[in-house]
Amino acid sequence: MPRGESRSMGMTARTLGATCLPGPPPPREESAAAIRRVVQAFAEAWYWGEAPGMLRCLHPDYVNRLISLGDEARPLGVQGALGAQTPPDRRTLEVRILELRSGSASAVAEVAGWVIHLHLARSSGRWKIVNAMWETQP
Repeated sequence: MPRGESRSMGMTARTLGATCLPGPPPPREESAAAIRRVVQAFAEAWYWGEAPGMLRCLHPDYVNRLISLGDEARPLGVQGALGAQTPPDRRTLEVRILELRSGSASAVAEVAGWVIHLHLARSSGRWKIVNAMWETQP
């Protein structure tokens, strides 16, 4: 596809703001701590190969493509199956919050062998992952 062109992904778009609570946002420090907790919960579930734990961290508007590994479909893609294969002594997590607004945030998480670029949104007062883009570490 040439640069500058876009193509439809076949997804139904919803408004993220519709699920956010009205009113003043929580203090910045409280939001940053909550974002770190949800990213940590997501990474821990990934390391244990616990898809339900990963899914609990996702925003209702999160959409991911089903990718098949052999005969088994995985709702979190190929990456969702790889955490449990990481030896316990290599299970690390580093989280950097890049931007934090009242209802949205972006962060980067580094886990063993992967960098995860995350977008998060407040949903019913809690931070949830809206988008995750995985990249292998060099």
